[in-house]
Amino acid sequence: MIKTRLSTIVILAVLCVRPLGLLSVVTDENKVILGPGYQEGQKSRQVLSFVPPADWMKDEQAAKKLGLHAVIVPDGKSIENADRVVTIAFQKKDLSKQGLANLKNFARLDIQNTMTQFPDCQAARWQPSGLDPVKMNFFSIELYGREKDKPSPHHLLILEATDGYFSITLTAATVEELRRPAYEDFFNSISLK
Repeated sequence: MIKTRLSTIVILAVLCVRPLGLLSVVTDENKVILGPGYQEGQKSRQVLSFVPPADWMKDEQAAKKLGLHAVIVPDGKSIENADRVVTIAFQKKDLSKQGLANLKNFARLDIQNTMTQFPDCQAARWQPSGLDPVKMNFFSIELYGREKDKPSPHHLLILEATDGYFSITLTAATVEELRRPAYEDFFNSISLK
């Protein structure tokens, strides 16, 4: 499953996966660790729309179990055995808490908590090519570890809704996997209504 430690946010996915195409003795199941401030099952007044990558499906059972907005995996997989996964969580704004008051603070706290847990984590600039920052307030970044599985490569997109934040994370086994056009199409399809 996915692994991360965020104080208020959703999930910064960290998948313990086997490298694609290689035989591995890794037997750890995928795990999701939610930060101590994350409140499961929160809902937004706005609707998040997206088109999943081709041949992917929602893992409704995982989303319900984890209290997430959605979990999306390749067809025939579940969060327990997927080597790629998209997680979507929602966290309500709270003006009385600095880390939940605005997008900038929310993203800063998320990255700070990730870097605390994974000090060797590397960050790279990344932005979905089709999202317009004039029309939608968002933060995006690529994160990956220098050590195996610490953390797994992922793209993180945090969208600010009127009442909170949607954190959308695509986690894969390699940085190269993140560059597939189907994933760019997925991120470019995201909108709030």
